[in-house]
Amino acid sequence: MCGWCVRRSRPRRAPTPRVCRSCNRLAHHAGLGQCDACYQRDPARLSIWVAGSLERLGKRAPSWFEGLCDDLVVRCATVVALGHLRRVERAIADGVADPAGLLESLRTQGRSPGALALLVNEFFERHDLGSFFDEETRLATGRRERRIDRLTPRLRPAVEAYAEHLVRGQRRARLHGHSPLAHRTIDVRLADVAALGAQLGAGGVDDWSTVTAVDIEAFITTNVSSRLASARSFFGFAKRRKLILVDPTTQISRSQPKGFSGHILSREHQRALLQRWMIPTTEANERVIGLLCLLHGASSTELRALTLDDIDLDAGYLRLGRRPHPVPIDPATSAALGACLTTRTSLQTTNRHLIVTRNTRGHDGPCSEFFMGRLLDPAGVKPGVLRYTRIADLAHRVDPRLTAIAFGMTEQGALHYVTDAVDNEELHFGPDL
Repeated sequence: MCGWCVRRSRPRRAPTPRVCRSCNRLAHHAGLGQCDACYQRDPARLSIWVAGSLERLGKRAPSWFEGLCDDLVVRCATVVALGHLRRVERAIADGVADPAGLLESLRTQGRSPGALALLVNEFFERHDLGSFFDEETRLATGRRERRIDRLTPRLRPAVEAYAEHLVRGQRRARLHGHSPLAHRTIDVRLADVAALGAQLGAGGVDDWSTVTAVDIEAFITTNVSSRLASARSFFGFAKRRKLILVDPTTQISRSQPKGFSGHILSREHQRALLQRWMIPTTEANERVIGLLCLLHGASSTELRALTLDDIDLDAGYLRLGRRPHPVPIDPATSAALGACLTTRTSLQTTNRHLIVTRNTRGHDGPCSEFFMGRLLDPAGVKPGVLRYTRIADLAHRVDPRLTAIAFGMTEQGALHYVTDAVDNEELHFGPDL
């Protein structure tokens, strides 16, 4: 045998345990004089790898490659950063050097483009190299397509045209500087039309032109205001496009009561929630969200956008959304914010938002609406109900106009909560609350 085969045939010598230079633990070394756990966490591996990668890529390395390496080193664990950088190096070695092409090669299949693609896109945004992802629009498009796909083949084309009409109106309004339809509004309209289509299909109706006022009456037995508005919008569009000859909603009229008619919490329920969120053992994020909604009327949008720069515990105030004035913090909310900030330090994240999840700890974006809605599930309430309760209470007790100024609302929005808006007002807004 040759010498190489002789050496390969010899039995391997068992590794000798040695003292790790980082943790002083007797263990088998993985490299750099360290045990496997310390070696995996050692940042020196990254600097060695980056130097080798620059040498391997040579002139093919883009000018932003070193900056991207430094950014991923800060935002990710050592092992995760190495995995991400290896994928980036392979893409550059294959000839992809421009930011748009790199992000396209890093995108994963599915609803999310992937953690690495989001991190690289955020790096390009911060360094003015362009932004190539519009996740809100992409996710909204996917939701619309899934709703339309549930319809029968004969009902689907008209709804597809209606969805395109709403999206074009949204783009035109944004282009001309007007207030465009929100993605949520379009989703609600299409969800109502899809629900109407499902009900018609179950009843044997397979053509929009054969829909009658009786069918619409049977559809709007629940959630009347939203469903009737969606039906009027859709059938008005269909008649203008000559898809139908008669609009079945013109003969339907519903006199809805003016003012707020939603659900609010009783005084006993509010006291129980307040006592729950003043206990230090309650989860920190739940305490903060619950108290900000119950005592300060914060909305989910304001809480998702709340960053560390908006909070000043020493001065005793914070800034919420587009409210014109700083919001003073009461002692209970201040204690909850302090506990949340203390818990947040263990995440080792560069995300400046107050509420950070497992998916957003490595990014700059806010948490999802779904996460915010589920955060108060242990208490059995939703953030919106707490906000409605607080605004309705202030509008009845103080003055709707002062409430509008404090919350950054319009006067009509605050007056929405007054004038026989809530049943049993003396029970909810009694003088001893």
